[in-house]
Amino acid sequence: MLHYPEVQRLAQEEIDEKLGKNRLPTSSDLDFLPYVEALYKEVLRWQPLGPIGIPHRFGSDTDDEYKGMRIPANAMVIANIWNMLQDPDIYQSPENFNPSRYLGTNQEPNPEDVVFGFGRRRCPGINVARSSVQLSIALTLAAYDITPLVGEDGKPILPQLEYTNATIRHPKPFRCNMVPRSEKLRELIEDMLL
Repeated sequence: MLHYPEVQRLAQEEIDEKLGKNRLPTSSDLDFLPYVEALYKEVLRWQPLGPIGIPHRFGSDTDDEYKGMRIPANAMVIANIWNMLQDPDIYQSPENFNPSRYLGTNQEPNPEDVVFGFGRRRCPGINVARSSVQLSIALTLAAYDITPLVGEDGKPILPQLEYTNATIRHPKPFRCNMVPRSEKLRELIEDMLL
């Protein structure tokens, strides 16, 4: 959100409009927050947690073919999740962070169809992951303004977008300000944490 304050503002406006400014979102509110859902999808697509899928052995004693490509018997299959989600033939300007690609009539493909695996190997926890990550996004943006630190020169200090290079990928530590959006919300957050 530090690098995309307009996205933060749009999500907060939706939350404020649908839920008001004096309560925190609950899981039952998520169906009424389409921009927050689009933001969740773009987070999945833009920097997937697992850029390379879990390896699976093609369990057949005979060769097979998929879309003109031969798959040898007993081959190890590893999905390149990152490449699928950054394909400019599928996602317009994939290098740009743009939740709006999942809104309106010409929506781009849902990244959940790739991120959580395929067929019988699909992650069984997809529904738990979806609701918990969406709720985390909604709670954070309802309660806080996420802003950059300010340098001695008075200019914002935007951290670099750096990620680990591991099987499970996540952002490297960075510093920012998490400013409660109101005293009421600050109190609600403190009550949640006790």
